[in-house]
Amino acid sequence: MEKKSRINDLTTVGFALFAMFFGAGNLIFPPYLGVISGPLWWLSFAMFFLADFGLGLVAVIGMIRLDGRVDLAMEPLGRIPAVALATTIIVCIGPAIAIPRTAATTYELGLLPLFGMESGKLSLAVFSVIFFSIALALSIQPGRVIDVIGKFLTPILLAALVVLIGKGVLFPEAPVGEALTDSPVREGIYNGYQTLDMVGSVFLSTMLLNAFRRKGYEGAGTISKMALRSAILSAALLFLVYGGLAYLGAGTGSLFSAQVMDGSLNQAGLTVRITEAVLGRGGIAVLAIVVSSACMTTAVGLISAASQYFEKLLKGKVSYRKIVVVICIAAAAICNLGLSQIISVALPALMLLYPVTILMILTIFLRDKVKSVIPYRLAAAVTFLMSFLDMMGSTFGVSAFARITAAMPFSSYGLCWSVPAAAAFAAGMAASFLIKDGKIL
Repeated sequence: MEKKSRINDLTTVGFALFAMFFGAGNLIFPPYLGVISGPLWWLSFAMFFLADFGLGLVAVIGMIRLDGRVDLAMEPLGRIPAVALATTIIVCIGPAIAIPRTAATTYELGLLPLFGMESGKLSLAVFSVIFFSIALALSIQPGRVIDVIGKFLTPILLAALVVLIGKGVLFPEAPVGEALTDSPVREGIYNGYQTLDMVGSVFLSTMLLNAFRRKGYEGAGTISKMALRSAILSAALLFLVYGGLAYLGAGTGSLFSAQVMDGSLNQAGLTVRITEAVLGRGGIAVLAIVVSSACMTTAVGLISAASQYFEKLLKGKVSYRKIVVVICIAAAAICNLGLSQIISVALPALMLLYPVTILMILTIFLRDKVKSVIPYRLAAAVTFLMSFLDMMGSTFGVSAFARITAAMPFSSYGLCWSVPAAAAFAAGMAASFLIKDGKIL
């Protein structure tokens, strides 16, 4: 292909991947980190970036190695557990949680502040129908999803972000304030981990590879190189945007540090207040554009990724288009539960699934060296157990379980499972040397 065409394709897909990762959650975390970290905003932001898209990029690279096949990522668990885990994850990041959350977030963070409205069941119902009708129209043709996002939606999102960040960085409303935390590293890692972007990247990687195939690229090596370069481009864009938003929080956001400190202003509210301070009342319109663009691109990406997964899982017996329609209808219905309810339901499920997914993605890079399934299965079982204890302790208040997970290394980072999983993997490797053909040597 011509060099110009390659650059255009690389830019389009890279922009699309950036937009699919940059949801509303990614918008509200960095300003909050800037406020609480003060002069060390850059350190907190760096840790956030590493724990967010750093893990996401690892997942993309791992999935590129597997040609985007989710079944191979989970293969060491066994066929049935692998399919069950992958399907449960795609349901969570698809129609059950993440997709309806994009619409609910747009409604509460974009629409309501813009029009000064109070939340109501009827208005949310009408909005959800409109939102998912647009999402349906944009995602109904899988070959056009990347182009629609990369060529049309992402430029709108980036333009609005440039206005907000550019004005705030060049003309801050306040100097960088004092830190509200003595643990900027922990806060950055914890919040980056909570974005759950690594889970989404597992399935978005398949879209990434398919996008270059549809554009006429051939050969695993060529497609992998283009996919990796587009992922790096999206990483660079996320780095700049996250850094700018974190600086806005450290500077202009310091005007609201007292409300953040006493808990009267949450992360979403802080983002609204910073935008108003930087751009005035008209800034709410800019924020509405940012939020709606970010959420729509994420929704379209996830709808398409989930539909492609289920079409393949069902071996083409149900078409991609029919699955898109079903997902949009289900997501619209769940959206009407409201943002708070969706988040409360999502947290326990994601606390169970996210660590096991991270483990299986990280172990992709060991598959050539460690052939036995024993280490993978033992580590996965221990990870799931620790995740269950953590969920029961933190979400449902089971104090005995909370004390166990709190005693684990890195528990304050949300990584109580990491050291036990590593120990279990090492024990599994030792066991694999002693067991052959089901017999102890």
